[in-house]
Amino acid sequence: MIYKILKKFNLGKDLTELLKHSKNYISAEVLTKGLAFITLPIFTRLMSPDEYGVLSVFVSFTGILAIIFGFGIRGAIGRYYYEDTDDFFEYFSSNFWFVLSASIGLTVLVIIFRDEIYKFLNIPYGMIYIALGITIPQVIYQLYQAYLTAAKSSKKVATLNVTYAFVSTVLAIIIMYQMSDERYYAKAIGQAIGVILMFGITLWYLNDHIKFNVEKKHLKYSLVFGLPIVVHLLSQNILNTFDQIIINQLVGSRETGLYSVAYKIGMIQNIISMGILKSWTPIFYEKLNENKISDINDLAKKYALIVSFVAVVLIFFSKEVITILVDKEYHEALIIIPIIVVSYFFFFVYTMYVNYAFYQKKTKKIALFTIIAGGLNIGLNYLLIPEYGYIAAAWTTLASYGILFILHYINVKWVLDIKEITSLKVFVLPIIMILFAWGIQHLLFISNTEYNVGLLIRIVCLIIPAYFLINRIKG
Repeated sequence: MIYKILKKFNLGKDLTELLKHSKNYISAEVLTKGLAFITLPIFTRLMSPDEYGVLSVFVSFTGILAIIFGFGIRGAIGRYYYEDTDDFFEYFSSNFWFVLSASIGLTVLVIIFRDEIYKFLNIPYGMIYIALGITIPQVIYQLYQAYLTAAKSSKKVATLNVTYAFVSTVLAIIIMYQMSDERYYAKAIGQAIGVILMFGITLWYLNDHIKFNVEKKHLKYSLVFGLPIVVHLLSQNILNTFDQIIINQLVGSRETGLYSVAYKIGMIQNIISMGILKSWTPIFYEKLNENKISDINDLAKKYALIVSFVAVVLIFFSKEVITILVDKEYHEALIIIPIIVVSYFFFFVYTMYVNYAFYQKKTKKIALFTIIAGGLNIGLNYLLIPEYGYIAAAWTTLASYGILFILHYINVKWVLDIKEITSLKVFVLPIIMILFAWGIQHLLFISNTEYNVGLLIRIVCLIIPAYFLINRIKG
């Protein structure tokens, strides 16, 4: 039905296919992440900013563990699927058993160093143990997701992700209502049960495909491709969430909770970007295989306009979003939402260029550049947060994503010497639209404009980017 509707708009075959699969991924992202937004009024009223801060650090820690335990292999699976071979499930089986056995060993190692981790994270031991319990089933589920995404099984990916989010969220709320304090445990336990359910479903679907077989050539392919990606993903995680750990260390869990809530609202931008990216990547690989460079550039223009329009809307109406979604105790974090939105736009731009390096399997510099950006982020955070508070973390994230984009553009353009890549001109109009919205919103904020007048101004100003979006996409 959706496919037929899209065809009537005469958007072109490639954009129609992109939006067709993006619809599934974005729907899943909206429903899964949307549950996080919908339940923000519940969680921010049941948990104090201090408790929410502890939960945020827990989420950051589980993300770090999943990256380390996964060895970057899910990215290798997505790439191997497009190799000209007929042994994909033999390859998948080798990686399945390797990840499972290595993860068990890493779990033991983390338990040995639990005291040092406790001192660094400043969260309860119980949350550390729950994070460990989540990680192994999570990385196995991610391998299965990588296969489904490469196979363009977007509906199945969406269904599984929505199921996981719904189960874990509902259980968290039920458990939380039974508790009087330390309610972050409820969210962690709900997530653990949801992940274990997904692990069971994964084993059920893969039962006929997984063989007890480990081949050296398959592991070599994955580790050569994946290990640099581990460093890249860790550094990326630093850019996304490590600032919450640093805020918790330097200024306290309350400020961490405020920052985390603002970050979740800003992540609406990333939901759209990543939802489209999951559809973009296989189409991008196919077009490169067929050397259809003009098709890639045309699709990139439309993709960029869609993402930038979402950013404009979110910047203009961030006040309404935070007022509706969270308790007033968190409202002071409003000021950093536009900064986070712009940061995620630069994250999107960088992914447009890093995919060229992924396609050519040149992943070492990807890791290096992310280390540079991540190191910059850590250094600036430790330097600026003590003086300027959690607001500094939003600015350092924006600066780091800007550097990451520049480095990857230079790498693709001049180091890898790829002659035909997406032109920077593609992003000029989207960036102008976003800066325009940010400027208007800031002027309204500092001038203390009466609400109804400000709302009218924002709605009128939204017509301009909407006009460009409609005309360029149909053109």
